[in-house]
Amino acid sequence: MHLQNYTAYLTALTASMLTPGPAMLQALTLGVRHGCRPVVFVALGNVCATLVQIVVTLYGLSLLGREPWLLRAASLAGAVYIAWLGFVLWRTGARRIAPDAAGDRPPLVSLALQGAGVAAVNPKAWGFLGALMPPFAAAGMPAVPDIALLAAPICLLAFGGMLAYARFGAFLATALASPRAARRFFRTVAATLWACAGYFAFG
Repeated sequence: MHLQNYTAYLTALTASMLTPGPAMLQALTLGVRHGCRPVVFVALGNVCATLVQIVVTLYGLSLLGREPWLLRAASLAGAVYIAWLGFVLWRTGARRIAPDAAGDRPPLVSLALQGAGVAAVNPKAWGFLGALMPPFAAAGMPAVPDIALLAAPICLLAFGGMLAYARFGAFLATALASPRAARRFFRTVAATLWACAGYFAFG
């Protein structure tokens, strides 16, 4: 692996991962509703799905090169799912924001599956991997140590970023305690998700 390529990869990766996307908004919302601790399982699901995405992307690029229609199909599927998340948030936006009691939290397996689902259909993730990985797959499927070097910073930034957003969401639980404030917050997030969905579908 060329050091120059890897340095450019890390620079672009850090800049992109600091930009809020569907996974970070999901962590923020769950942090508001349930506190920070359950988001650990969402982040683990996200990381597991991201690992699969990395391997699939590298393997596909090593065999077929870049296929624009596949990326477009993934973008459309992701846009539909993101729009659905926004619809759910809009409908539940009248709830009072407060961390739930431990017994009211969703099952941990369900939280992990939610995190994996958002990552799997996130067009930003697929597009980002498709844009950055070709130099590392030009000579064929990379060796396991090289895949680990590519995957480690993505997973660390994703996991740490989601927990940071969840912690911020738990703080918001005290600031947005009234139903009216909760409605404004969730509907703002919903509108943001719809804007992202429209961009990925028609942009």
